[in-house]
Amino acid sequence: MTGIPDLNDPRYLDEIGWFLYHEKYGRDQFGGSYDAERRFYSRLLLEEVVGYLGQDAKWMEDKTVVSIGCGCTGDLSAFPAAVKIAIDPLLSVYQKLEMLVDDEVGSRTVYLSVGAENLPLVDGDIDLVICRNALDHMPAPAAVVREISRILTPDGALFVSVDIGGVPTPDEPTVFSVESLCSLLGLNFEINMLADNESPHSEGRLRSVRLVARKKFLASPALDKAAILRAYEARL
Repeated sequence: MTGIPDLNDPRYLDEIGWFLYHEKYGRDQFGGSYDAERRFYSRLLLEEVVGYLGQDAKWMEDKTVVSIGCGCTGDLSAFPAAVKIAIDPLLSVYQKLEMLVDDEVGSRTVYLSVGAENLPLVDGDIDLVICRNALDHMPAPAAVVREISRILTPDGALFVSVDIGGVPTPDEPTVFSVESLCSLLGLNFEINMLADNESPHSEGRLRSVRLVARKKFLASPALDKAAILRAYEARL
């Protein structure tokens, strides 16, 4: 999605309105301005992610990191990664609203205003995917999980933070239990660590979980380089 969505649709209005509301009224008032607050949350997220991975921030410096469903939170602002890619279908809207956050450290974040069901990234090129408070916002999470598996390197890691329970809403149409979440991810990933009973991200949800997963080896279709060249030469 690169245009302006129909803001009469509660799915989009609720997503965009949440950020506009907190920009105007504040949230937890970390650091004063809304930008400073979001950078503070990025530092908290960095600490949380590397902690669950058993690493430190320096480990991130030569890595390619993707944040799926980032909204305009500036998830990767504090990440010292070599390559940072933020993906959300509404990013072009947040850009027009002048709500994107500048980076503190690391490379400049590249913003892709696309859905995560068909990522414009090649296979096996990403070291770490972060999916924070996003998987339940997606109407087709299974397609997103397949795409995450596809773009991760063979030893790449997936960090998920997602709410459990509650009822579907326009901007959070998917409701997970721990069992359904593990079943969904288990098709493509081995779950290495799962922490339950964290505070929920959104009102109306029961709690949230954090997990780290590594992708399973799944054979991908091979291309015959020689056959393609022969077909081309036959046309000359």
